Amino acid sequence: METATEPTIADYPREAPDGNGDGVWACSVSLPEPNISDLEAALRTEVDLLTPWYEETRRRRGRTTVGISGATPEQIDAVVSFVAACAEDASFWDAPAVAAGPQWNHPMPILLRHVVEDLRAFYQEAVTSRPGSGAPSQHDMHSWIFTETALGRALLQIGQRIAEVGDAPLLMMRGFIIPEGFWADGPSWGQQPSDATGDERMGRAQSYLVGAPASNDRPARE
Repeated sequence: METATEPTIADYPREAPDGNGDGVWACSVSLPEPNISDLEAALRTEVDLLTPWYEETRRRRGRTTVGISGATPEQIDAVVSFVAACAEDASFWDAPAVAAGPQWNHPMPILLRHVVEDLRAFYQEAVTSRPGSGAPSQHDMHSWIFTETALGRALLQIGQRIAEVGDAPLLMMRGFIIPEGFWADGPSWGQQPSDATGDERMGRAQSYLVGAPASNDRPARE
């Protein structure tokens, strides 16, 4: 202490973080109950509430992990529109028209995975900035997103739409969007074809997701 002229004990005005790992993390940002009747409005309400905390994290760190889809942090509205559209009725084969603006870095449908990652990163960076929130484990973060936020509801709706399409590579992509343990109807990766090795299935899915020509077993585009 600059003011001390001899050994001194003084109270520090902040609580030390709990480092024992025994507590259960909880988000300290109070979000409203997700509005079932209007998913996009509920998402936008959450993003509006989280934006000041996200900006604080970005300012403090001097960087952000938002942007792998091609959208900038300033284009988060387009990311919200993209996720909401895919949760409701947009095609999985073309980027939603309502999400125009960003220079997307990937083709559909794999672009959806990266858009979801950007929005999830926005939420994660926001809630870890708020004083007293601590650093959640990966499981705590997933639990919060999938049980307490409109984002989680949107991702589960996307997962349900993928299930309705029934395409194996899309089901594999669902595993990137919804972690195992948070999809109620079995493995989030879906049941993959049994007539090929794991490496062959991964190769087929990767080729498909980066926009390879249609194969005979791919369902017709929506």
